[in-house]
Amino acid sequence: MKNLDTFLEELKFNLGDNLVSVFAFGSQANVEDAKNNLNLMVVTNQLTAENLYAISKPVQKWVKAKNPIPVIMNRDEWYSSFDVYTIEYADMKDNYRLLYGEDMVPSISVNKYFLRLECESEIKNLLLKYKNNFLMNIRSDREMKKVLNNVIKTLVVIFRSVLRLHDRAVPYRAVDIVEHCSEYLSFNKVVMTKLAKMKYENDDCNKQELLFMESELLKDIQTILKQVDAMHF
Repeated sequence: MKNLDTFLEELKFNLGDNLVSVFAFGSQANVEDAKNNLNLMVVTNQLTAENLYAISKPVQKWVKAKNPIPVIMNRDEWYSSFDVYTIEYADMKDNYRLLYGEDMVPSISVNKYFLRLECESEIKNLLLKYKNNFLMNIRSDREMKKVLNNVIKTLVVIFRSVLRLHDRAVPYRAVDIVEHCSEYLSFNKVVMTKLAKMKYENDDCNKQELLFMESELLKDIQTILKQVDAMHF
């Protein structure tokens, strides 16, 4: 965790008393020996261009070490975004690790109305992007696998949120999330489970399976959108 310790010290040095909180969130949040791919949230009291310039070099080194660029907000942004980033805040609340300063996560309020609304928005965006792949006639198996990986990654996020909308605990494994969510949404569970295994458990598929999943997914995303649109909380 050398990169993380160094990054935290540089944030504290450059931001001083302006730094309110730093915490990890996402799948690697509680992995003590995680070497990279660690999502960080940084909250400050004020956030000016000068503040951003001051920490730009440490951030660049952090990203060069194969970590996502940190999410940086001031305190006002943090509290005013509960209705806009509901999915993200709900994920943070379920899985985070405080690294420095004030624990901001208990203050998160997840409103089911906004959570369902963001789910609908994300599915609509996903459907638009997925249809574009057909329009651009992507036929390379390698490229199509990348597309399918991105689709299932987004759908797993949606499925987690659907479970939360129904006050269900969210399992860790993607295949278990698919299984539990199938109680509330209708979709091809065989296809979704296969895609989850390909993305998260290094499973593989042949050409015929790939073509079948590609076709089924378009129908499934359309069906899921209708179902989420019809939900009321």
